[in-house]
Amino acid sequence: MSARAARNLLVPYAFVLPAMAVLGVFIVGSFVQVIVYSLGVFNPFEQSYEFTGLANYIRLWEDDRFWWCLANSGLYLLVTPVLIVLSLSCAIVIDARVRGHAALRLLFFLPVVTPTIVAAVGWRILFNEESGLLSALAEPVVGVLNATLDPQTPWATPAWLTERPWTLIAPMVVTTWKGFGFYMMIFLAGLLNVPRELREAAALDGAGRWGVFRNVVLPGIWPIMTLVIVISSISALKVFDEIFVTVRGVPLEHQTAVPYVYETAFGDGNFGIASAAGVVLFAVLLVFSLINLRLTRSKP
Repeated sequence: MSARAARNLLVPYAFVLPAMAVLGVFIVGSFVQVIVYSLGVFNPFEQSYEFTGLANYIRLWEDDRFWWCLANSGLYLLVTPVLIVLSLSCAIVIDARVRGHAALRLLFFLPVVTPTIVAAVGWRILFNEESGLLSALAEPVVGVLNATLDPQTPWATPAWLTERPWTLIAPMVVTTWKGFGFYMMIFLAGLLNVPRELREAAALDGAGRWGVFRNVVLPGIWPIMTLVIVISSISALKVFDEIFVTVRGVPLEHQTAVPYVYETAFGDGNFGIASAAGVVLFAVLLVFSLINLRLTRSKP
């Protein structure tokens, strides 16, 4: 091989090398470190480490709180179909170029650029059980239900921030409100790549709106749909900010897996068990993503 050919072969790797070095140090290196911590007792303040094998995983298996949090993470996946339906519907409305579609696009995208902490604080105020707007709107409905239904089982205003299932539904609302504009823009980019001529031809052939969407639009945006399903599901499984701010102070059993990792590490000081929980969560995310990709590989 000539020197010129060798140089041409190495140049692309030279451009990639800085990024690979950063990924290697901050992602691969950190992941290996977490695996090591999960196999022992680690004290970051004293910089001490004692290898204990699978003891942390055994303790994690016996911790009911972890299973509650993992189950809550599974329930949190319900935001994914809601996000898809809502964001795709908004994208279709904007793609149809209805009157004021530019203003609608800006309005729908505003939650995306709102910091998550700010959004969660705002929704926490709305969910406030004593002075929140949602509780004020629910009171007349509760009054009508109590007046018309069995008085032996009176209805009450939902305890949005303290009781199940509202402690999971409240942050799910924040996640939906915060994320649908982002996925709407992704769907909108996909819709713009579906030729309008194909839609018009299908309409001329007698296909209704559903027929055009089912046979022309959906196959055209299916790769985008797959992307949205995967990334929204991963985001739902590793949600933290919305739960930490919106329903802070509730029992750990009301929260999901990532808050469990945080509380176990920085609240209880059990960094080994927290690392083991992180490794298990990574395995769940990996398997779930592979299954998602497998199920969505073929076009509808």
